[in-house]
Amino acid sequence: MKQIIAIIRDEQIEETKVALETIGVRGVTFLYVNGRGQQKGRVSPREWGGSVNRNLRMQLESPRHCEESPDAGIKMAGSPFQRDTEFALGFLPKRMLFIVVRDEDVSRIVQTIVNTNQTGRHGDGRIFICPIIGAIRVRTGEQGDKALS
Repeated sequence: MKQIIAIIRDEQIEETKVALETIGVRGVTFLYVNGRGQQKGRVSPREWGGSVNRNLRMQLESPRHCEESPDAGIKMAGSPFQRDTEFALGFLPKRMLFIVVRDEDVSRIVQTIVNTNQTGRHGDGRIFICPIIGAIRVRTGEQGDKALS
């Protein structure tokens, strides 16, 4: 057995759920997480749509943040933001999903997650595959692969 841990864009969650249901994956746990990776928490105004929640955008647009925090990467000029400015937000909202599967199902599930979430931009996510020593269904006491079905 293996555990697949995937960190994906928050706005991709519905599409990912549908894709996983389509290939027969039933047991998935989704968590709301915040994090940063290679993009170092930077986001451009073009990517704001689903990446940054409304409250965070309102904080960035607040005049008190502009001049007072030069290392935040926030620049104001005429309109609220320059078009090509990147904002260092620290941690971005993401979703983390956990799936425990039989060894033979790993590549199919991983490929589905990649195909659904790959945009070619920083922040598409990461997938980790970990060995699982055992599984027990609490209700019935079934163990191993039987606990997964």
